This record gives sequence, structure tokens and C-alpha cells, in this order.
Amino acid sequence: MATLTKKVAFNTSIQIISKIITTIIGILTIGLITRYLGVIGFGEYTTIFAFLGFFSILADMGLFSIIVREIARQPEEGEKIIGNIFTIRILAAFLILGCACLAGFLIPKYSPNIKIGIAIGAIASFFTLLNQALVGIFQVNLRMDRTAIADVIGRLAILSGTIFVINKNLGFLPIVFANAGGNLILFLISFFMASRFIKIRLHFEFDFWKWALKETLPLALIVILGLVYFKVDSILLSFFKGSWEMGIYGAPYKILEILITLPAIFMGSVFPILSRYIATSDPRIGATFQKSFDFISLMAWPIVSGTFVLAGPIIHLIAGPGFDASIVVMQILIFAVGIIFFGTLMGNTIIAANIQKRLVKAYLISVVFNLIANLIFIPIFSYFAAAIITICTELLVCLFAYSMIKKHLGLIPDLKVFSKAALAAIIMGGVLYFIKINLIASIVLGSLIYFLVLILTKAITKEMFQRVLGYGAESKQI
Repeated sequence: MATLTKKVAFNTSIQIISKIITTIIGILTIGLITRYLGVIGFGEYTTIFAFLGFFSILADMGLFSIIVREIARQPEEGEKIIGNIFTIRILAAFLILGCACLAGFLIPKYSPNIKIGIAIGAIASFFTLLNQALVGIFQVNLRMDRTAIADVIGRLAILSGTIFVINKNLGFLPIVFANAGGNLILFLISFFMASRFIKIRLHFEFDFWKWALKETLPLALIVILGLVYFKVDSILLSFFKGSWEMGIYGAPYKILEILITLPAIFMGSVFPILSRYIATSDPRIGATFQKSFDFISLMAWPIVSGTFVLAGPIIHLIAGPGFDASIVVMQILIFAVGIIFFGTLMGNTIIAANIQKRLVKAYLISVVFNLIANLIFIPIFSYFAAAIITICTELLVCLFAYSMIKKHLGLIPDLKVFSKAALAAIIMGGVLYFIKINLIASIVLGSLIYFLVLILTKAITKEMFQRVLGYGAESKQI
């Protein structure tokens, strides 16, 4: 029987491979869109999906994590759980995205392209929300390879639609519509594959709805508050400044959104196991948390260091000419990415332990800080202020979450791997700073330097590889 370590390693590896593929596809898509639309047009495009992102997270209501946690704890109730929550998700998405379309049309500052684009983009967001509910089925069964396949096909559909629009020179709005078509294809493929694990039907068990909504209320508040500090900078920037500034901020922000999916992929495999261990008071909780912290450290540090040094070539490759001002924004935002990596681990651990109610106050403080700071400084310092405030807010949230984990679960991570990964990343970044070669060669060289230092400092060992491969003394523990 495959060990949990091997299952987590398989799921994480498949998703990382998938993410590499979808990242390449996403970079190609963004590159085509930025070059076709220009800074102002891309600014309008970014405004549409930043605005819809605000409402999409409202529609999520934290139900995804409830699906995974409850099916992991009560697999025999899987059909009931997914049926009811899928029904709630459809109704919530329809209602809230409808409100988004109405709100978009009522904002005088938004151009007709943005207003109509919000209505078209709402279709894309609708199918994304439905697909997220299905991902919970794959996650709890540790078969994230299925959602990886669907994601790749969906991204290819978006890329194909974008290429078609550009070749036919159809204009701005069909570019937005290409996202809707791609997300519809993604949902249909996911639905077909998820149906092989569990029968998906609409359920209208209102007692369950009442319980689920009550259970998810604290998490929904956290999600909404988290949404405010994550998206409000883009929305305020579009209000106070304009499409050019949104274009400059939007290019590195798109890269940020791609990068922060990496820890989410890993935690997607670990979360059901953490939930089970915590629910049963399994002594492996501490080891699971530590190994997750170590893995996050090994991922985060080289991304932060490498992106900071190579921000110029990255922006030039992805966004093309006209986006030089985005380079410094990218160098600032990458530190927020590193913090989000660890915040993802902390947040998932808190949800697995079902103590998210205690995090509402911390998120409220963070949101108040973020909102006030953005209102004061964005009109003066534009996208620079938005980027720096993002770092400060993410750090505040991460520290709050860690203090709660330490207090309620007694988990204190060992920093040996963290510090060795930091050292390796700094050495890597220093070498890349002084050796000026092309981007691909820089990534290859940087990776070699990073792993060499990790091996020399014994941050990664033979035993680690043995556990991942599923043999050795500790292979039965994650």
C-alpha cells in the first residue's frame, strides 16, 4: 500500500509539473495580451478581473475548505456534503456575480470596455467557482492529478481563444470572452472526472445548509477580510489613478498570483492529512507541520531571491516593451509572495484545527491597517504604495496566524532548514547579480547553485529523498 508520504509527494509533484505547464501557458497568454492591448488596455483588463476577484471570493464563503475537511472526516457522507455545498455554491455565485455586474455598471469612472468586460468576465468567474467545489473531491481523495489535467486543458483553451482573437484582430472584449470559454471547458472536464469518485447531484437539505453556513461563517469572514486586503489595493488604484497605473501594477501582480498557487498546491495535498491527524489527536501532527514548513522554506527562498535579481528580464519577457516601470514593483511584491508562502501553511493549519473563529479579530486589524494605509498613500505614491503596503499586511497576517498556532496547537517550527535555504538563496542571488547571462541560463545556473549549497549545508539529505520515494525507516510517516 502506498504510504501517505508517497501520495503527498505524487500529488505535489504532479501539481508542480502541471503548474509549470500552466505557468508557461499563462506567461504566453499574458505576453500576447499585454502586447496586443498595450499598457492602458491591459490596465482595463486587469481592472475587470481585480474587480470580479473581489466578488468571487465573497461567493466562495470558505465553503471549499469545509468540503475538504468534512469529507476527510466523514467520507461516508461525501455525496451529501458535496451535493449540498455544490448547490449553495451555484446559488451564491449567481447572486453575488450578478451584483458585481450591476455594481460595475454604476461606477462612473469605469469605461464602457470595463463595464461590459465585467459582465463577460462574470461568466468566467462563475465556472471557476463551480470548478473549485469539484477540486475538493480530488483533494480529499489525493488525486490532484485529475484537476491538474483539467487545469492544463482549460489554460490551453484560453490561450487558443486569445490567439484566435488576436489573429482576427477582434478587439478588447473578445479577449475577455476567451477566459469565459476556457473556464467553461475546465469546469466540464472536472465535472466528468469528479463524477467517477462521487455522484454529484443538487441537494436541498436546508438543515445541512443551515449547519454549513453557520460552520463556515467565521471562515467566510476571514476570507472576505483577506479578500479586502488582497484586492483592495488594485481597486483603489483603479479609482484614484487610472488604466496606465493599473497596467504597470497589473503585470507583476499577475506573476504574483501565479507564484502563490505553489504553496496552495502543496497544502492541497497535506490539508486532508492534517485535518485527520488533528481530529484524531495523532502524534504525527508535529512532524507533518515541520516537514511542511521545511518544504515551504525550500520553495520560497529561491523564488524570492531569484525573482528579485531577475525582475527586469522577467518583466521584459512576460509583458514586453512599455512596462519598465513594473520592474521595481515586481521587486517589491516578490517579498509579499515569500510571506504568503508561509501564511498559506499557517492558514491551512488553523482551518484544519477548526480554530478559524479566533483569527477573525486578527484579520479585522489587518484589513483596517491595509485600507487606511492604501487610502492615505496610493493617491500620493501610486503603485509603489500599494506594493509596500501589501508586504506589511501579509507579514502582519502571517504573524497573527503563527501566534495562534503556537498558542493553541503548541507547534513551533525548527528553523534549521529555513535558515539554510535562506543562505543558499542569498548566495544564488549574489552570483546571478554579478553574472549577466540570459534568463533561461540564469534560472538553470541559479538552480544548480541553490541545490549545491543545500547539499553542502545538509539542508536536504539522502533520508529526505528516501521518505519521498517511500522507503527508509520513516517512510510510513509524513
